[in-house]
Order: sequence, then C-alpha cells, then structure tokens
Amino acid sequence: METSEIQLALAQSRSLPHGRGRTERLETLAGAAKSGPDRALEGSVLLELAKAYAYAGERDLAPVAYGRLLRIYDDFPAELGGMTHSVHWYLKWLTWGLIENPAVPLPTIYRWLDELESRYRQRGYSARPVLALRSDLARELGEHDAAAKLLDAARAAPRDSMSDCDACERDQWGANYAQAGDDESALECWHPVIDGARSCAEQPHRVLGQALLPMVRAGRAAAARSAHLTGYPLVRHIPDLRRSVGEHIEFCALTGNEARGLEILAEHTAWLTDPGADAAIRLAFISGVGVLLRRLTELDLGGLEVGAGTMDSVRADLTVEIGELTARYDARNGNTVVSDRVAARLAQRPLVEHLPLGVRNTLPRRAVAVAPVVTATSEEQAEDALQLAELAAVRLIDFPKDAEQYLRRALSIGATALPAEHLARLSSQLVMALSGQPGREYELADAALTAAARWEPISAADAIHLTFVAARAFHRAGRHGEAAAVFEQPLAAGEMPYPPAEMAIVRRQYGESLRKLNRFRDAAQQFVAGARLVHNDPDRVELEADLAWSAASVLDYCGEDEQAIAAFLRAAHLWGNLGRIGPRAKCLRSAAWLQRYGSGMESDRPWLATMRALLAELADLAETAPSAEVTTELLNTRTQLADMQRDDGDEPDD
Repeated sequence: METSEIQLALAQSRSLPHGRGRTERLETLAGAAKSGPDRALEGSVLLELAKAYAYAGERDLAPVAYGRLLRIYDDFPAELGGMTHSVHWYLKWLTWGLIENPAVPLPTIYRWLDELESRYRQRGYSARPVLALRSDLARELGEHDAAAKLLDAARAAPRDSMSDCDACERDQWGANYAQAGDDESALECWHPVIDGARSCAEQPHRVLGQALLPMVRAGRAAAARSAHLTGYPLVRHIPDLRRSVGEHIEFCALTGNEARGLEILAEHTAWLTDPGADAAIRLAFISGVGVLLRRLTELDLGGLEVGAGTMDSVRADLTVEIGELTARYDARNGNTVVSDRVAARLAQRPLVEHLPLGVRNTLPRRAVAVAPVVTATSEEQAEDALQLAELAAVRLIDFPKDAEQYLRRALSIGATALPAEHLARLSSQLVMALSGQPGREYELADAALTAAARWEPISAADAIHLTFVAARAFHRAGRHGEAAAVFEQPLAAGEMPYPPAEMAIVRRQYGESLRKLNRFRDAAQQFVAGARLVHNDPDRVELEADLAWSAASVLDYCGEDEQAIAAFLRAAHLWGNLGRIGPRAKCLRSAAWLQRYGSGMESDRPWLATMRALLAELADLAETAPSAEVTTELLNTRTQLADMQRDDGDEPDD
C-alpha cells in the first residue's frame, strides 16, 4: 500500500466499532506500514493498534505492537518526537496489561516497571502513575500492606500530564480497599464518581459495577439498585467492560434477581464461548457468570437453556476454564491468592432475599410444599399489623405522613405473619401515602418498586402500574438513569396499562430522561411513539405538538436532518392549529436552518420559501392582531432570514 492509502485507511479505521474487525484492519495496516518508508506513520498505526487491543478486551496482544513502537521511537526520535506524550501515556496501559497477564513472569514485570520509571524520570514526569502500578501488582499478589503503602506514596506524588484523571484514580483507590475487605473506605473513595462529581470516558461505568456488592453489604440497598440501573446500560455489549457486565450479573444473582441476571447473560451469550478476551477480563467475566449459574443450580434450574447448552453444561465448562486460568496465575505468582479469591467469589451466598429492581423476576421456581407454622405469637403479629393498617387507612388522604408511619410499622410487624396479598395491598397504600407528600419522589420510587415486586406473583397489572409509578417518580426526582432503566422493561414488552393519552405522557417522560442521558436516538423513538398514540385526537393536539417538537430537537442532535425537518414542520402545523404563534415560529425557523444546512448551493433553496412564508404570516398578524409576542417573533424571523441570506451570498430582503 502507498503511504497515502495507509493514511486514508488509518483515518477510516477510527470510525469502526471496537472489536476484532477493527483490530484485524489495523494489524493489516501495521504490516503495510512496516514495509514502507514512513516511520512516523508506522508509529501512528502501532499506537492505534495497541489502543484498539485495549478497547476490544485483547490487552494480551498489545505488548508485541507496543514493543515495536518503542523500538521505532528510540531509533527515530526526530520522526516520532511529536508522539512523545501519547507513547508514554499508553505505556501505562501496556504495563497494566502486563500485570494482569499470567503469561508474563514476575521478573519481567518488575524489570518493565523499572524501565517505565526510568523513562518517566528522564522526561521529567511524576512517579505517581508508576507507584500506582506497583501498588496494583502488590494487590494482585495479595500483599495488601505493601499495596497500601505504595498507593499512599502515589497519592503523595505530584500530579502532572501523565497522571490518570481523578475518577480513574479513585477507581483504583477504592478497589484497593474493597479487595482488602474494607467496604466503607472503598465506597468513600468512590463516592464522587458514583455521584457524578468525577467522570471520564470510562467512569462511572467501572466504579458502579465494583460498588454494587459493597453497597449491599453496607446496608445501602437503594444505592446499590441505583448503581445497577444506571450502570448496566453504560457497560452493555462493550467488550472492554466485560468485567463490569460480570459484576452486574453477580449482583443480580446475590440479590434475588436471578431472572434479571439471566436476561443480562442472554444478551452476552456470545462472550461465553469467546476466548479472545485477555485472561484477566475473561476470568472476571466468567467468574461473575459462575456466581449466577451456581445460584440457578441451587434453585434446581440447571436444565434451563443458555447459549448452545444448559446452565449445568455451561457451568461445567466454565468451571474447568476458571480452574485453568487461576492455576496460571498461581503458577506465575507463586501463591494461591487468585484461586482463593475466585473460589470465595463463587461460593458467595445471597446477600438479601430480594432487592426489587423494577424488572420482572419470572424464573420457573421449584415448587416446595411448606406446612404453615402457626403460633399464638406468627397470630398477635398479624392482629397488630392489621390494626395499624386500619389506623393508616383513615389517615391516608388527610394525614399521609401519619399514614406512612403506621403502614411502615404494619409492614415490618406483618412481614412474616400476613398473607402475601395483604402485604402487597399495604405496600400499595404506602405508595399512596408517599405520593401525597411533595418532595418524596425518590422514596416513592423505592416504595413503588417494592410494591411491584410483591404484586408480581399476584397481579401482573398491578405490578406493571407500580413499575411505571416508580419510573415516573425517578424521572421527577431527576434520577434519569434509574428512570430510563425502569421505564425500559415494561415499554419494551409492549405493556399498555393506561389509555393512549396517558401512555403518550409516559413515553414523553421516558424520552426526556433518555435525552438527559444523551441517548438522543432512543429519545426520538419515544417521542415519535408518543405522538402516534395521540395522532388525530382533537383533545390532545397540544400534547402531539409538544411530542413532535421534542422529537425534532433530538433528531437534530442525531444528525437526522430530513426526519428532523419533517418533525419540525409537523409540530409547526399543529401549533398553528392551536393558534400558538411563538412555538410555531420557532419550529419553522428551526426547520429552515436545517433546510439551509442541507441545501448547499441548490437553486430551489427551500429554507428561503419557509422563512419568507413565515415572515409574511407574522407581518399579517402584526397588522390584524398585534401583540408583543408577534412583534418579537417578527423581529427574530427578519434577523435570522438576513443571516441566512448573507451566509448564502445574497442581499437580505428589505
């Protein structure tokens, strides 16, 4: 290949999704660049290839590419001098990969850490990242005291351009505490990442997965649910984040959400038979899966199908593979730290009976006949609970705060004494009590999810309704990650528990949460679906117009210009039917700008016709029905039309 062809192909490769296809393309380009005369170009290809290996979860393949890159960098400093920062930045990635690769002997890793430290020192970089990597190695070897001391030294060293961002550093600090068994300190380190105060391209994705079980163990069940609902969509189907997907599966297995764990596994079954991932990521993922499979076996569900086999057969295969992988680490490390850690992970018992997540838990459970045990006490409790429920019922409307307290006590006392349907009804009443108290949306969502879980085996309709109550409460509370996750399940299943107009509002709220999460295409789908529900309903024209306008706005963000123009024009038409001058004018101007961007130098120029028609309409209104709003929109339209014409090389209209 010629140099120009390699340059073009390299640029095109950056638009490919991360995975084997992208790395294979870059491997081909690396071979072509090696035989060419341009060492800087070869260096660029090798750097891109090393990054692609990392993002595809194939870090074990990176050392060869990076070794070649370093030789070129050292031999041709003038040609590759401009890559100095990038070369040394990604050296950290390479070193991390070496630490987690059981094929790399410890003496080699220590020599490489010394080499990395020397290179950083020569160029005046801080030792902070090198000390952090030494801490990682000590932690992997089970040397927790040494790991803590090295991490303290890293945190004391100055930050510079080679330091990881604060979010990623906090990921490491928390992981160090968590692996040493200190959940509270881990959560304290992760707190700014979990709360969104610190973030980057890979955070909070990784931290949210790691924090799930520490949160549950620390008694922060609602926070753990939030971390799962918000975190799983961030890591779904991303090869480099298989470790995090495994953590979400493990969390579901240990919180009474085995069905949800199985759904997540079903979305990633291709990974079960994909040995291409590097050893550390592979081991982390299949260990998380192993926790779920063990739990399903305990529930006598080993015969369920998964991928090309059953739970039992897949578990047997993975058990062998886990044993082989941990044996490799033990042989390299000279101890059993890794195998002991994985064995402890696989042997975990459920942490709670059931943490409601707002998704259905529909595993085919084993039927077990249990003789009821009735005592005068499992009776007094029931009577006390029912008396509290009666007190709550008479206060529910006028004194919801009092009703809430009575209901919470009734649910606590009656948890093991009342029939399931009684508990479900009391839970629904608690939802009503909370809904009557402004500012309690987050607590309302929590109560609604619990109520939905109690209704699920009794009444699907009630469970779905309460799931939507929770989703809408999350939305109102500004918890858009949780809202989107809870909305998704029933809507994806086609559930329609309300009349069309109410469902249109539900989809609008879902779309608004998706928009807040920058999921613009998904948001557009919800706005469009909502608009269809009220299409041609004379009582819901304003709702349809609002939904069409929202759809247009997010389609514009997506670059779907033609669809956005159509949606803006549809919204403008509806606003016109309602006599809403301002919204109609804004939609028409937005459509005209998109027409302007897409028309190039075409002679028909549809934007010009759109703007002139709007200008004439507003000018007529200024004469027949003058108002401040008409005056403002007329001025804005004239100004923007003049801007468009000047940009197009025309003289503005008079």
